[in-house]
Order: sequence, then structure tokens, then C-alpha cells
Amino acid sequence: MKKISIVLATLIAPVILMADMDRCVSCHGVDFEKKALGVSKIVKGMSEAEIKASLDGYKKGIGGAMKDLMIAEVNLGVDTDAMAADVYTETLIAGFDEPNDEFIFQKRLSVKTLHKLKMNIKKSDPKKDMGKIASQIKSMAFTMYIYDDLLKEKIDFKKMKPSVEKLNIKTILQRVEKVKTCVDHSFAEKEIVKCRVDFVNLAGELTQNKAKSIRAKQKINKLPIYTGEGAVDISKYLK
Repeated sequence: MKKISIVLATLIAPVILMADMDRCVSCHGVDFEKKALGVSKIVKGMSEAEIKASLDGYKKGIGGAMKDLMIAEVNLGVDTDAMAADVYTETLIAGFDEPNDEFIFQKRLSVKTLHKLKMNIKKSDPKKDMGKIASQIKSMAFTMYIYDDLLKEKIDFKKMKPSVEKLNIKTILQRVEKVKTCVDHSFAEKEIVKCRVDFVNLAGELTQNKAKSIRAKQKINKLPIYTGEGAVDISKYLK
């Protein structure tokens, strides 16, 4: 991907800050095969983890000969997971291919929103905040569904069932991280839709789990039916 969009956004009033990857390739080469300004490490051949470590260093204000220039590139709220994925993928793909701005916006908005959710889950109290986290996931999933026509084609709410595994804060965090990684490594709309399907399914499982729990409590707390003298059989109305 030849353009990295840095999005500082909310669902109500998104604001886009663009860091064009053509600025990156002007120094690093189209396939990141050059030493930037003749002094940097060659990015092509580095692993994604190595690229992310370098970006994280710049974000903290540390780095090598290109530090002063790169700090300005990554210190605008950029998600280094996504940026590293973009750069790494471009080192593997020959040539220059610019995605459209709408795709870039949607990807960055998804990444920032999932990143914020991930941080909220990490800071949450497993005993007290399960309901709040579940509500956030359901709200995000609903927003994804409403505004994504491709997603609507792949989701069938009638087929959603309670989760097979126990969904607690730890397992929910793992699944959210998996979705975020999936989005980070998506470079086409149809790829991001697959990630969103997994997220909506998580929301569906949480919804079905809650419904199952409510039905179980209702069954336990159901008032006894009077069966004494003069009782009327109302069982057929309770089915």
C-alpha cells in the first residue's frame, strides 16, 4: 500500500490526517529497497516485527540517523501495528499501487476504533465490566453492519448461536486482537469484510449468551402454577 492514512476519529465527526506513502517511497524507494537519504537501514528484507519496533521507537522519540524526520511522520496518533503491516506488505509487492481514499479512510477508522476497544478491554475489571465491554462490542458491530452493504450479505442473525467457548474478558480480548490484526493486514474491501464478519459474529455470540442466561433465570424464578381444587389447565398457553 502506497498511502498511509492516519485517522483521529470518532464515529460522529471523523477527521483525517494523511501521511502519503509516496513521501516514504521518495526516500526509501518504490519497494523500500533503498537507504533513505543514503543513511537509513534498508526496509526491504526487514520483518514486520522489526518495522513495528522501529516505528514504536520513533513514536517514543528514539531512533537512528533518520530519527528527526521519522518522529514527525509517526507521532500524529498513527497506529504502528497497521503502519508496519502496510509498509511490510509493500516491501513484498513490486510496483506502485495507490488505493482509493475511501478504502484508506474505512481501514484507518476500523483500526483506530478496534485499537481503542482493545485498550478499554485491557483496562477493564473482569468481574465488573463484562456487561459494559459487551455493550461496546454490540454497538460497534451494529454500526459496521448498518454502513457496510457487503457485510449485510454475509450475516444471518437467525443462524447466530451462543458461543461454544466461554467468553470472558481474556477470550474477548484475544478475539478483538485477532480482528484488529486481520484489518491491519487487509488491503482490499473484500478482505476487511471478512474481518468484520468475525467481529459481528462475536457480538452475536455475546447477544445469544445474554438471551440464554435470561431464559435460564426465568425458568428458575418461574412462579409455581396453582393445581389445587378449581384450577384451570393453562399449560397450553405457556408453550
